[in-house]
Amino acid sequence: MTVYATSFPPVAAPPARSPWPEDLLARLADDPLAGAGRIVAAGGRIAARFRHATIGSAFQPVVAARGGGVVEAGLATPNIGRLTDLVSCPGGDFCAQANARSIPVAQAIQERFDDLEYLHDIGEIELNISGRVNSCGHHHVGHIGILGVDKHGEEWYQVTIGGSRGDEAAIGAVIGPSVPAAEVPEVIARLIETYLDHRHEDERFIDTARRIGLAPFQRRAYAAPQTERKAANA
Repeated sequence: MTVYATSFPPVAAPPARSPWPEDLLARLADDPLAGAGRIVAAGGRIAARFRHATIGSAFQPVVAARGGGVVEAGLATPNIGRLTDLVSCPGGDFCAQANARSIPVAQAIQERFDDLEYLHDIGEIELNISGRVNSCGHHHVGHIGILGVDKHGEEWYQVTIGGSRGDEAAIGAVIGPSVPAAEVPEVIARLIETYLDHRHEDERFIDTARRIGLAPFQRRAYAAPQTERKAANA
């Protein structure tokens, strides 16, 4: 049996998560009931594999040693594989080579989508954010990708859709002109609305994006007045 747990709560964007999941993994590795533990590719999850269905006896002593329960430890947010379970590089707050900040954008998206019921209605989706073209956040393979760019000394963000990793790996396509940081959450919301309007039953965001193409997403994402955006992208 494999148990996954988020290693940071929704409005604590990486890398601002608690520093102790690694300690938890080390303790679980010493537990005779745990067969393996690791931080998985998405960067915000703990994966612990148990030989027996005695999960509580392995987790609770470790959590209790840190004070409080699983909720207080930040391991009880049921958002794995959902929009707020995003990947973000450190961005301009920590990286001298970044063109733009990533963490504030990640936090703004998590705050915009703070309804767990809505997140689960949206379903499985991967959102990745990079603060520079080297793509440390792997934005190019996110179902939705966000790349921070520098325009005349200001931070703007380019959005892509359709990227994926794994057996059906693909590079996301740019949907249009970059947008300022304040508009990113709303652009993401419009992309999600487009998906919900067009999806078939049990169809993931990436599946809908592949089926209907870019055009419906582009029309919805740039439906608002674009005077400032056009000037910046001229």
